[in-house]
Amino acid sequence: MEEMFPLARKPDTKGIFSNTMNIKYDSHLHSDFSGDSDTPAAQMIERALSLGLDGLCFTEHEDPDAPPSDCDFRIDFDRYFSETAGLREKYRGRIRIDVGMEYGIQPHLPEAFGRLSRTYPFDFIIASLHNLNGMDPYYPAYFEGRAERDCYEEFFRVQYETLKLCDPASFDTLGHMDYIVRYGLNRNKYYSYESYAELIDPILRLLIENGKCLEVNTGGLKYGLGEPNPCTGVLKRYRELGGELVTVGSDAHEPAGLCYRFGDAAKLLKRLGFRYYTVFERRIGRQIRI
Repeated sequence: MEEMFPLARKPDTKGIFSNTMNIKYDSHLHSDFSGDSDTPAAQMIERALSLGLDGLCFTEHEDPDAPPSDCDFRIDFDRYFSETAGLREKYRGRIRIDVGMEYGIQPHLPEAFGRLSRTYPFDFIIASLHNLNGMDPYYPAYFEGRAERDCYEEFFRVQYETLKLCDPASFDTLGHMDYIVRYGLNRNKYYSYESYAELIDPILRLLIENGKCLEVNTGGLKYGLGEPNPCTGVLKRYRELGGELVTVGSDAHEPAGLCYRFGDAAKLLKRLGFRYYTVFERRIGRQIRI
């Protein structure tokens, strides 16, 4: 598969974060409030300041009923809101700090998801499918003894059915829509929008009908796919269907990953006809020109 962007072999700490970067707000990042990051939140903020960002949003993992692993994918919400309030005060006037959540959607969790989204004063909520049938595609066991295509098709079917069950008011964007492709045996070698269009189109239409955003997650570039998640073909189709609302996030778990290749993401979005990206505060979206 031809790469849409030249691959960065290691995080670029200069060129991709230049002052010409059009997108200056990272809507998807993690710190040690999440079980899979050891980075103190203050370090992420200091990195954002060094890059000249206007703002960032912590979107820590809340994954109820995640398969057993070395990580605890649940948030201590009291600690989270207490400590981020202190960070907001410390950095007041220097950078905007928003507090969000990445919720791991599953078919049996929409009611709990909706209740949680109404309970806490989140600025922004990402709905992401990480686990299905008690397994996470991050681990090779999910693919063992199965055709890769069957796994990918199952992921998109479950994602659509789960989103249909979720109250649209409970989230703002769909995170890394083709997350599974990062970890498949062949990753995106045989994957494209066209190969799975009959499963992807209903997801895109559902987002558009409900006024929800589609996330452009540059983690796909960091993982060596040559494209963000979702891939260029999906983003192109979303725009063709009338989709205009996108959020942009790096999915960074460490400071070096913050705003990873946002310059490339901005170029891609503009080429596909997107004029704005969306940032949220108190669950209200604001359009910012790319």
